[in-house]
This record gives sequence, C-alpha cells and structure tokens, in this order.
Amino acid sequence: MARIPVYLEIADDGTCMAHVLALPGCIVRSPAREEALRQLPAAIAVYYAWLRSHGEPAPAPSAPVEIEIAGESRGFGPFDPGDAAALFPPDREPLSVEHLERYLRLMAHSRADLLALVQSLPDDLLDWQPDPDTHSLRWVLRHVGNAEEWYVSRLVPPETLPPEWEHDEDLALFEFLEMERRTAVARLRQLTDEERSGLFYPTAWTRHPEEPWTTRKVLRRFLEHEREHTAQVREILARFGAKSDSDIRI
Repeated sequence: MARIPVYLEIADDGTCMAHVLALPGCIVRSPAREEALRQLPAAIAVYYAWLRSHGEPAPAPSAPVEIEIAGESRGFGPFDPGDAAALFPPDREPLSVEHLERYLRLMAHSRADLLALVQSLPDDLLDWQPDPDTHSLRWVLRHVGNAEEWYVSRLVPPETLPPEWEHDEDLALFEFLEMERRTAVARLRQLTDEERSGLFYPTAWTRHPEEPWTTRKVLRRFLEHEREHTAQVREILARFGAKSDSDIRI
C-alpha cells in the first residue's frame, strides 16, 4: 500500500488546505481539517488519472492509498489572493534541472487542460458572471497569467524579469496567456544553481515580506493555483450550461 505524506495549512477560521507535495498540484481545500482528509483519497485517484491521461507514469487505479500527515502549519489563509502560504520542509530541498523540467512538463499539461476548456469560447461567455460575487472567466484567466508573473518574481531581482510583462494588459486574452507562460518558463530555466536551492524573502509586490519562498514552493504553487482555477472554470461553465437549459425550458 502506498503511504503518501500530506501537509496541511489551517487558517484561523478552520479552513484547511491539504497538499500532497509528492504529487505537485494535488490539493484539497475544505472548510474543515477532517473533511479535507476525507476527500484526499479521491483527489489522489483523480490526480493519478490526470497523469495517465497525459502519458505520465502513475499507479494503477486500484492501488490502495494510505494518508500520512507529515506536517501542519497554522495561521495561514483564508487562502485568498495575496495571502501568505506555508513553506513545508520538502519545499526547502534544492531543485535539480531534471526536476525543474518535470515541473514544467506538468505545468504544460495543466495549461493544456485549461485552454481546452476556454480557447473556443465566445466573448459573451468569457465575460458572463454567474452572479455579482463570482468572477467572469476572463477575470479568472487574467488572474492566472498575472499570478505566474508574481510567482517568478518571488525568486529573482525585479530588474531581471521579462520586459514583456510591463505592458501585458494591452494584449488580447489568449495572446496574454501564451506570452506569460512562455516568458515565465524561459525565466525559470535561467535560474542559477543558487536560485534553485536558495531561500528568499522578497519585499516587492507583497503584504507579507516575512514570507519565505523557494523554487520548489514557487513551482508547487504554479500547479496548485492553475489546477484550482481550472476547476473553477469548469464550475462556471457548468453553471452557464444549467442556466441555458433553464432558459430553454422557460
């Protein structure tokens, strides 16, 4: 039986984010710790299926899973944009070029999934909001691209960031997403050995200058963030489909 270590972030209100660091991008967000742990086996099975769908090695669907809580960090959250995120012990391990390329390959799979959902959508659907408190698909996609700039900026001096980022708001949506990912990946591949193994406390563009960052944490958050928002995109599209069905019945 596979024994899988899990790391928990728990906010003051009890909201829990469970991270499977051995499976980059595999997370569960839940209002309570026990509920997050209950959902983890299914989330891991879905992640394995995702790996297989992209030709990556993964255990058989029938392989049993045992969860091991390897660490808990409290006081983070509520996991909104700009909130500090925990640094777990495995995040501190130096990252080889080989492992960097594996993260980048997984990021390419995640981006392909996202684009498959949205690339052919008309503008009216990209701009549709299910309700006043829910963002449009266009906002979500811009947010994903802008977050990638921010993650890279956690590791390197601001003056070494891609100049294309300075006026990216002028680009059309999908041109923007392509440019952000291409330049972010290129800048990550330029990281030195010291940057791939260092611990950083960036002070630019943050409310939390005490928050530590490493290359592993940045790449983990790349995947976790995009996969979470891909799930959000699916939810928005499902709500649009339900609305359309309702309109037809009326």
